[in-house]
Amino acid sequence: MEIIHTSDWHLGQQLYNYDRTEEQLSMLEQIRELVANEQPDALLISGDVFHTSSPGASVQRMYTDALLGIHNASPKTEIIVTAGNHDSASKLEIDRSLWQLASVHVVGNIERDNGEIIYKKHLIKIGNKGFIAAVPYVFAQNFPSITDDADRRGAFFRQLLKVVDRQNPERLPVVLMAHLPVTGCDAESHRWSFDSVGNIDYAKIDDFGEQYSYLALGHIHKPQDISTGCDRVARYCGSPVAVSFDEDYEHSVSVVSLESAQKPEVRTVAINNPRPLVTLPEEPVPFDDAINVLQDYSEDKADYIRLNILCDHDLPVDANERASEAVQNKKCRFCCFKITKKETKRTSAEAPALTAEEFQRMTVTEVVDQYMKSKGLSNPDILSMIQDIERSLNEEERE
Repeated sequence: MEIIHTSDWHLGQQLYNYDRTEEQLSMLEQIRELVANEQPDALLISGDVFHTSSPGASVQRMYTDALLGIHNASPKTEIIVTAGNHDSASKLEIDRSLWQLASVHVVGNIERDNGEIIYKKHLIKIGNKGFIAAVPYVFAQNFPSITDDADRRGAFFRQLLKVVDRQNPERLPVVLMAHLPVTGCDAESHRWSFDSVGNIDYAKIDDFGEQYSYLALGHIHKPQDISTGCDRVARYCGSPVAVSFDEDYEHSVSVVSLESAQKPEVRTVAINNPRPLVTLPEEPVPFDDAINVLQDYSEDKADYIRLNILCDHDLPVDANERASEAVQNKKCRFCCFKITKKETKRTSAEAPALTAEEFQRMTVTEVVDQYMKSKGLSNPDILSMIQDIERSLNEEERE
């Protein structure tokens, strides 16, 4: 069985109020071309299809057109979409039945019927090639209670794989999909790392059981494997387009070949962005020097620019105006500053750190976390308490 694994499209994201439709359409077209060339048995999209839970009409149309284009490029390919923490599970599932006509399987939440978990919703058999067990993002404490095991999440994953195992006497390859952070992952460049809240959201690799060949993870944007200690492969395919300047690594999708009783083979295919995110220059320099570098920057490069500033005082009051003037008549787009204070050699938050729209999308926990970091403070217990309260309130709103 051959699959293409992608996640974290974040369709509709804006970067410092710049529209990114051009880049996202380019990414989607590259994935369509890859599917057309590879003709895989399945395309897996492991969560965070959209950047917000209420994407605009044009963004939803971009998503619909992309999936239909991929289906037309390879009608035999089953497409499996799971909801991530940025997605609205209910909105993603609105057209679930209709999507099945185009071989698209959408899994937004975990359902029950008369108190019984509907496991078949999560299971997609790929012809005589293998099985996909698709699990969307769910808060750890909101997984259904299956046994007296306090670890609801782990119990659910293990039980789901037992259900697959009963339907798989031929021992075909099994792919498990999940959207969450796993202990041992490199989340350093992830914009809002969960490290600051005491790892309370991290799953352990053992939580997923043993009866899978490949674990198709989403949520962390840096492509990487997670050690399983055996021939199983657990992998974050990463985001195909960078969502912040700190994601300064190659963005790609993963092509995975699976054979029974063999370790899956993985290769990556790079996704090219017509508007790369560039920090200029590579090392921090005084403000005037950085402006000179920006003025000398090529007129033909369509990059997003973050200026790397070294200073021992506040930026000039006209800093943004001077940076904007420096890119007049250029294709590049100035976004923000990255500031390193001379006296501490410590990088501060980007300035301007957030647009009004970005601030409105932040959770309370993220706001407090950023504030504490700006003051050089760290108190995981406080952040953990705030996050628990915030989750409880969110769940009350859904009910």
